[in-house]
Amino acid sequence: MKSFTDSHRLLPVSVLILGLIFSNRLWAADEADIQQAIEHVKKHDKQGSVKPNGLGLVSADGENSINLTGLVHFDARAVQSGLPHLSDKDSASVADTFEFRRARLGVNGTMNAHIDYELILNATGTDTNVMDSGFLNFNANKQAQIRVGRFRQPYSLESMTKDASIDFLERSYGDQLGPNKLLGAMVWGEPMPGMTYGLSLAQAGFNEVTNSDQIGGLGTGRITMNLGELNGMKSQVLHLGVSTNRGKYEITPTTSLDTGSSASTTTRATLLTYRTESRGLSNAYRVQLTGESLSTAAYGGSANDVASISKNLNNLEFAYANGSFKYQSEYSKMSLSASSPTTTSLSAYNTLNVSTSTYYHELVYNLTGEQWADAYKGGAFIGVKPLSNYRFGHGGTGAWQIAVRYSRYTANYPGIGTSAGGTTGTLISTGGRAENAESAQTVTYGLNWLINPSTAVKLNYAMTYFDRAVYILSTTNTNTATVENVISLRTQINF
Repeated sequence: MKSFTDSHRLLPVSVLILGLIFSNRLWAADEADIQQAIEHVKKHDKQGSVKPNGLGLVSADGENSINLTGLVHFDARAVQSGLPHLSDKDSASVADTFEFRRARLGVNGTMNAHIDYELILNATGTDTNVMDSGFLNFNANKQAQIRVGRFRQPYSLESMTKDASIDFLERSYGDQLGPNKLLGAMVWGEPMPGMTYGLSLAQAGFNEVTNSDQIGGLGTGRITMNLGELNGMKSQVLHLGVSTNRGKYEITPTTSLDTGSSASTTTRATLLTYRTESRGLSNAYRVQLTGESLSTAAYGGSANDVASISKNLNNLEFAYANGSFKYQSEYSKMSLSASSPTTTSLSAYNTLNVSTSTYYHELVYNLTGEQWADAYKGGAFIGVKPLSNYRFGHGGTGAWQIAVRYSRYTANYPGIGTSAGGTTGTLISTGGRAENAESAQTVTYGLNWLINPSTAVKLNYAMTYFDRAVYILSTTNTNTATVENVISLRTQINF
């Protein structure tokens, strides 16, 4: 029989043996778990994941992605001008109304890391082309990217600011002259931080008549510099830019759709028209070129031959932002030279030269302290993000902005503001006419509540002063107005 001392000496050895046995079992278990994890990774390494915002997917290697994107603008608008609200296509533009200003849904993303894509469909408006934008963008060289498809042309600071990020409900008069989104091809990039450029060749519409003799009749170019970034002033934006849109396109002259008067054989092509900035009077000014006469009177009848138009549009941009304050201004000048056959034999032509200019000045201040330098990227303002998102019932303020803008347009042909129905207008000896006010100015006050980066409520009050009394075209009323007041409220969702 072993003594107590012998047993005491054997106890540490037993504990050591038991510990080794137990640790070996733990190591075997850990090794099995590690091997199982490795096998899981090997099995699922080709799988991607849902993006953090829940609106997209990305591959495991990060080179392929797809995102759901959309924009909804729902507006309420009240108009006071003294012009009558009649059951007419033009008088509807001065009526109080609810409107889905924009309703878009689509996808964008990346393929194989170096190809961006976008396809967005438009659910509003009367245009039969439901595609708002759709393009492929080859981004392997960031300084010289290539984009093909239908996309926003590189023109003006306002135009390059996305619809979800504009400071007011509507852009200024100058934007009504610009190319907006067209079919074409573009090379663009950022050669150095603080400098951007874009060069595009595009056609004026979706159909072949706009380019009957060539591909891409319109050229657009833009170059910008942010002197703040170029000089290391990260908290300030000092933006300078210049852009141009020029070339040739065609329009088919048509007879009037005004059923308030007799059908006509005279066709006309609208070369220039302005609508007041808050979606008020749709033909505050209009210039038309006479086309060939039809053999039979008709409403909305089309001429056999198109009117050819040469366009030359130039724009200057300036913006300065420091902290929560931003000042922005642009000046545009456009000239159009147009001709249209007067007969089917193409033996005689009507010709018309039109020029117009616009400018605006605006001030925007972020009451809740958001910095404008954080909202500027790639030669444009990409939108303010609230420092504190408003959460219903759980605090937060969102971002609050106040804004004011003064805007004006001027055209070279005087219009008429006293003729009922717009049936006469000012006759231009070479075959055209101009109607309503050749000059007008609008002052717009804005209050914006950006609830979070995806939701906003915007309120605008716009006062337009016409230099000449205006009337509703295409009706037989004799009412005129020299002032228009519009109050508009927008609810916005973008993602």
